[in-house]
Amino acid sequence: MNEIEQLSPEQLINTIFNPLSELDKSLPERVTQYILHSDEIDVLADFDKLCQNSANVDKIYDLLRGPYGRFSSWDECELKTNASIQGRIDFYKLWTDAYTPEQIIRYARFSAILFDHSSQIKRISEQIPSWLRYLLYDGLITTLLSYSENKDKIEGRENWSIQQLHQFLEIEQAGLGEKLLFAIFERQNIFEDYLPDFQYFTRLNGLLTYIQERIDLFKQLPSLGLAPLGQVEQLNFIQRYPQLQLQLVDFLIMQTLNTYKQVSQSATAILFSLPLDIVQPQLQHFLTSGSVKLRTNAAILLSRIISEPTILQQALTNETNKPVIAALESALLKLEIANAAKQQAHLVIPDFEPIIDTPLPITARDVIQQNFDEFLIKCKKSLQKAIEENKENIRSWEEYCKKLQSLTSNSLDDIFDYVNGKINLSALFKKLDNKIGFYFLLINNRLLNIPEFSLFHLFRIRGLIHNQNYTNFFEKIYENYDVIKKFELRQITDVLKKINIIPNVEYTIALKFLTNDYYHDIYENEPYKLWTFFAENEFLIDEALGFAPLQITQFYNCIDKVCAIKILKLFPSIPVKYVAYLFELALGESKQLRYAAQDALKLLPNIHNQVEQALSSPKQEVRIVAANWLAELGKKSSIKALNAALKKEKRETVQAAILVALEKMGEDISQHLTQKKLLVDAQKGLKGKMPTDLNWFDFNLIPTLTWQNGKAVDPQIIQWWICLAVKLKDPANPLLIIYTRLLSNQSQQQLGIFILQSFINKDTRKATLEEAEAKANSEADIRLQQYIAVYKNYLHLYPHFNNITYEQVFDEIKKETLAAYVGSAIKAKGMLALITGIEGRVAVSLLRSFMKNHYIRRAQIEAMLESLANSDDPMIIQLLLSLARRYRMASIQEKARYLVESIAERLGWTTDELADRTISTAGLDDNGLLILDYGERTFTASLDEQFKWQLKNADGEKIKALPEARKNENPELVKEAKKQFSNSKKELNQLIKMQISRFYEAMCAQRQWRVEDWQKYLQPHPIVGRLIQRLVWLELDNNGQIVNSFRLTEDGSLITNQDNEILLDQNHFITVAHSALLSSDDITQWQMHLKDYKINPLFEQFSALLPDMSKFKDDVIDERLGWLTDSFTLRGILKKLGYERDDIEYGGYFFGYHKYFSSLNIYINIEFSGSMLPEENIPVVLSNLSFSTKKGFEDKVIALDKLPKVLLAEGYANYMAVANACSGFDPNWKDKLL
Repeated sequence: MNEIEQLSPEQLINTIFNPLSELDKSLPERVTQYILHSDEIDVLADFDKLCQNSANVDKIYDLLRGPYGRFSSWDECELKTNASIQGRIDFYKLWTDAYTPEQIIRYARFSAILFDHSSQIKRISEQIPSWLRYLLYDGLITTLLSYSENKDKIEGRENWSIQQLHQFLEIEQAGLGEKLLFAIFERQNIFEDYLPDFQYFTRLNGLLTYIQERIDLFKQLPSLGLAPLGQVEQLNFIQRYPQLQLQLVDFLIMQTLNTYKQVSQSATAILFSLPLDIVQPQLQHFLTSGSVKLRTNAAILLSRIISEPTILQQALTNETNKPVIAALESALLKLEIANAAKQQAHLVIPDFEPIIDTPLPITARDVIQQNFDEFLIKCKKSLQKAIEENKENIRSWEEYCKKLQSLTSNSLDDIFDYVNGKINLSALFKKLDNKIGFYFLLINNRLLNIPEFSLFHLFRIRGLIHNQNYTNFFEKIYENYDVIKKFELRQITDVLKKINIIPNVEYTIALKFLTNDYYHDIYENEPYKLWTFFAENEFLIDEALGFAPLQITQFYNCIDKVCAIKILKLFPSIPVKYVAYLFELALGESKQLRYAAQDALKLLPNIHNQVEQALSSPKQEVRIVAANWLAELGKKSSIKALNAALKKEKRETVQAAILVALEKMGEDISQHLTQKKLLVDAQKGLKGKMPTDLNWFDFNLIPTLTWQNGKAVDPQIIQWWICLAVKLKDPANPLLIIYTRLLSNQSQQQLGIFILQSFINKDTRKATLEEAEAKANSEADIRLQQYIAVYKNYLHLYPHFNNITYEQVFDEIKKETLAAYVGSAIKAKGMLALITGIEGRVAVSLLRSFMKNHYIRRAQIEAMLESLANSDDPMIIQLLLSLARRYRMASIQEKARYLVESIAERLGWTTDELADRTISTAGLDDNGLLILDYGERTFTASLDEQFKWQLKNADGEKIKALPEARKNENPELVKEAKKQFSNSKKELNQLIKMQISRFYEAMCAQRQWRVEDWQKYLQPHPIVGRLIQRLVWLELDNNGQIVNSFRLTEDGSLITNQDNEILLDQNHFITVAHSALLSSDDITQWQMHLKDYKINPLFEQFSALLPDMSKFKDDVIDERLGWLTDSFTLRGILKKLGYERDDIEYGGYFFGYHKYFSSLNIYINIEFSGSMLPEENIPVVLSNLSFSTKKGFEDKVIALDKLPKVLLAEGYANYMAVANACSGFDPNWKDKLL
């Protein structure tokens, strides 16, 4: 590198382009002559000709090592050894010290030829010549490190300035320099993730002064076409310079109107960070003199920063434009709310007690020695084992043991001093190798159990273990050490600041609570531990809600406003400065923000008074939100305002929302539900424009329906309900559910099945063969030519396109078309609100089929479930319960869980009670009989011991099938009886499968039933009562101790394994028995008992045993790590046991299977070496077993001793079932890893 630095300007240019000699030996010299002396000008045309071949472009790009690429396209090692790359770096360093502007331009002009022919480059701006684009890319991106400590200058580009680049453009063409500012900030064709690549563009020397001299041009950049990300960069630059912000208040106000969310939010945040006396006059000016949009926005912004309403009231007096008047009224309303909030008690932040940094006693030094000695012995054993098994990681174990053995007694003394705070981390690492790994300090929790051990010691040790990599520092602390949850965040902050091992302590802590609400629940019972931190560091909430610019910009996309609002809700009273903005969000478009803001504001006294005023908003969406919000607040005094609004309201969708609100508040709305009123509403509504989302719907197919009183329903009413439902876009709209319940039960079922089938048919339609062939015929020629062109240009990437035929392309398009959905019904999901009266068995059958064949239609499945959750049909409820327990898609499972909880809450039960009390009977009565009425004849169906149906006639004689109708029998009645029997058979199959699964999970979760509930809801049930006879049960006292083990007999008796009959204590509890809960003697006796009585258990209860947990570390069971099998065998065993495949990772790979237990929110994870989709049968090795609250989430495994014993035993048994199918340990198992 030193050689290159001493090269002459001519030698340096020659060095840079020397790799081109592989294509043409004369090129480097000719290029050098052109650049330095403007000779050999023909080299431009010759090089351009070379670059017209795409293969040459790729080769030249590689030869020159990625000019104009990203820094990551080559590494730092290559930087030190590649003369051409280093030559370019030195050229940019020397710059105008060694070269004239004209020479630099010629250098760039030649290099830009390759730049122009490359498909890799995205043009950030067409307003400047490509040679300047090349200089910007290669000089300020490719040849600079992607990270720099100094944010104010560019190391290695000190000679560069914006004025120089301006001069270069002026040399090219007078006036061209005025395009430079646009090019510096333009980011079109750039992904947001690549923005950091352009960081040096805005660090050019003299840029601030250059902008201030052209402030009007700078303001005009957005109107000149600056891309949204370019405008983000512009605002980021403004944020860096307070003096520039003061010059651009009017510009910032304009940018708050930007349709690009990130631009408007950034502009608003900068604006609010400026002094009020500077911002307010500008906003007042726009409030009275701006365009309609500016006046409207000025009203909104002023409502957030002022407290006195005078300015807004004066503007309202003189305003004539309706939208602006509405904005002013809304702004005044928000001010009214904020001023009302001031009347609450002043927020008092209590003091906190700092944690004292008490040194650990000298005995802790002995503990460190003990931990180290034990750890070193274990490492040596692992090394010896690796040597014996000839494992590949022998060298790493040797190196690790060597580093550990380098620690002397003095080293441990130094570590002890560091833990006690006598020396800092940097001082310690001057004495020790920081790559050692210091995990031994915390093994067996010995140090943690010393009374003097505090957060000071814990944080210092974790800092040592993290080795100055603090990305997940806070997260790891929370996951692994419950002790931290005892302290409030201010205490934690205080400790971290004092030991000084983490930069930006407040941000490090706050981000865990502002990016998701995972940690919020920790402080649910002691919220002061959380809110006091944010109250003292209010700037964090300011930045999260956009009241100030975010200082750590890389976290822009991580901050969740909902989390910030949830934190505010924990405050004893919401700070006044946020109230007006929260009210704005509470009536806004974003559902998540709206609900969070409403939830926070409901604590304000008389908030309903302000919400009532929103019923007169000119925006129908706001009126709907206001009505819904009032319904949630439930203040009876709001009924008057709602009724008044209903009389004035002309929009049907708003009328519907108001009626729902009134009905929820207990108001009688029957006057709006008369047949006459419904017909008038329908006729009026049908005169309006038909929703475009219903263009596909055939209203002529609507079945003939009747009211509860048996009278026919006018078809116009149903047509209007369907139109209204689609407009409301709510598959669980309460008003439409009320409407459907006005129909007869049979009509509710008919309408439900008609709507649901119509929705599914539309949503699942695929092209016919004729349509697919027509499309293939029209597109095959074009695609064939594209494939041929791609092959010619990139033959090494697409060899399969060689010799491709028209027939192959035709067949490819045809198959694609046949496989693709033609359309979707999701925009008409509101119509599903009309299906709640559907018969349960029909709905379950249709939905199960849809979920099996169209599971990728997540939104549609969720919409159907949301609607059906309003039904009280047991089969539908049981379906939701089964989905909540286990389903392939987490979002649908979560949705089902939420719906089940809502149903249980509606009925006043727990979810377990809901499951017990809504079990279908498949039509059987309390005596276990299904009565099938033919009119003159009656047949009965019942279940035998194997749960097979048996039919009997009126004389009690068995018959094989239901007979046909006699001449004197009503054929419709006979048809209905046969249908009833058919439905019961289907229902029984679903019910048995579902209940067995439920009892198995109950066993694993060790669920307890009250004796009274077990005897009332399970024992007498005609089907479940027989299923539970095939299980062994435990009676538990109030302390959870086993009193008896028993089983239920056919005659209703309860007997032990010694055949002794028992009675249950009504104050006790019952749970499913398991070998993990019983003694070995009891297990043996029950196994013999079940065999003697020929009981066929629902599932195995007495074979799974607890593992020896002393064998395992880190709460991961890896007893059969490295055992060999094949992917299909492993899959077959785990699928049979109820496991699902883990999520597919990058490249189509997956590495585990999981089984979820919803009642525990726990996953059993069994991992292996991996497979990929599409699956082929390949050799795989078993890995480990773990338990977590997230599937496959190894970092968050649950401690084995914290698990229910039965779950642990069953998971271990599943793991060993796979191991038992393996061929044994494979010494070369690591070769099988993907």
